[in-house]
Amino acid sequence: MKTGDDPAEVPLYDAILDEIYDGRLAGGQRLKVSEIAERYGTSTSPVREVLRRMQGEGFVEIHPNRGATIRPTDAGSIQNIFEVLQMLEPYFVNWFADYAPPELLDELEQVQARIRELPHGEQRTFRKLDFQFHEIFCRGHYNQTAAEIWRNLRTALNVQAARLRISPARYEAIMDEHDQLVAALKANDAAKADTVIRKHVDGSFVQMSQQIRALGVSNASRP
Repeated sequence: MKTGDDPAEVPLYDAILDEIYDGRLAGGQRLKVSEIAERYGTSTSPVREVLRRMQGEGFVEIHPNRGATIRPTDAGSIQNIFEVLQMLEPYFVNWFADYAPPELLDELEQVQARIRELPHGEQRTFRKLDFQFHEIFCRGHYNQTAAEIWRNLRTALNVQAARLRISPARYEAIMDEHDQLVAALKANDAAKADTVIRKHVDGSFVQMSQQIRALGVSNASRP
């Protein structure tokens, strides 16, 4: 939960995200406030608040007289996100290598162990655990403005990528790169950790770009 979150809103926020990850809500689909409120047994006010939060995070669009829709997968938006993540991920990992307390490194290992146990087909669960793995790098960082930007971007990326599949080869590469990151951080080898995280982010972008081209997704947000 983020600082300042209304506890009543968090389960609803997570539930809507789960529907997107599962494909029950797709890009371009209208989000009807009354239907969501009825489905989750709540009033319309918290639904509107959650949708406004999602709008601020960049993956829900709210139009006058048309209501809210899920932002469709857009190649340009995904590229924009990765360009920022290519700066932020090494920024956090380098700090983590020098200053992270042992309990955060222990948690990193525990999350990676859970990821290792997942079958390849459990991609929704994988994306959640992968988010947790990377979120550990920025959680204790002094620059929580940058951390909040990272969280919003990674959430938006997961929404944009919900219908894209991770290939078996890329899945194994992710496992290996996570293991290499953990090993480098345990050894306080900041240079190695920096090399691995840059390779890791670049590899994810290449894989996602290939999926986007295969699906013929538009490049609407780029000139």
